Amino acid sequence: MDDALRYPLRGEHGEKALLVAWLCVLVHAIAVPFLALVPLAGYLVSVFAAAPDPDPPSALDRAVLSQGAVAIGLGIAYLAAPLLAAGVTFRLLLETTRAPTGGDAVVVLAGSTAVLFALAVAGYLLPIGIGNYARTGSLRAGLAGLGDAAGNAAYFVGWCSGAIVFLLGVAFSSALIEMGGFALVVGSLVGAYATLVATRRVARGYVAATG
Repeated sequence: MDDALRYPLRGEHGEKALLVAWLCVLVHAIAVPFLALVPLAGYLVSVFAAAPDPDPPSALDRAVLSQGAVAIGLGIAYLAAPLLAAGVTFRLLLETTRAPTGGDAVVVLAGSTAVLFALAVAGYLLPIGIGNYARTGSLRAGLAGLGDAAGNAAYFVGWCSGAIVFLLGVAFSSALIEMGGFALVVGSLVGAYATLVATRRVARGYVAATG
């Protein structure tokens, strides 16, 4: 974990890469939602590709835009079905005029648990797809060959620790951004830093799992 925490500031490109990630999150927060994150997504692919190296890659490569588009496409492919199921489930709950009881409550609980499990599985497999794409440059590779890494303990540990850093970082970042003003700027930096740290941690787990 120490390696991942120091990663965004290490090497020749570290500070510039963090600055680019910070600007992407800041612009996403104040001006161009989601679209501004495409270059960041592309850079995260580069982090996976350069995972065996100790220092961050350059964030000024033109390929980050095309890589970002592919990464977002992979994210949609992996997460679309679970997110759609989650949306339908929560909509049904909101439209229910009475609180579920008895057997209905069991069905609702089972359905909600299944949706959350599906989301977790999709989120677990997505970085492997990103890693496969980053390694080969093939979109097809991003949708196949997931089993070996998914069942590896090194990837599991890397993903779990990376997910914790990402979720905590995004939660703290979002709280600061909601405050506005200078807190918004700081929150954007926190979100960018946490994203790079989490990606490095998961990418190292992926490399350890795939050799």
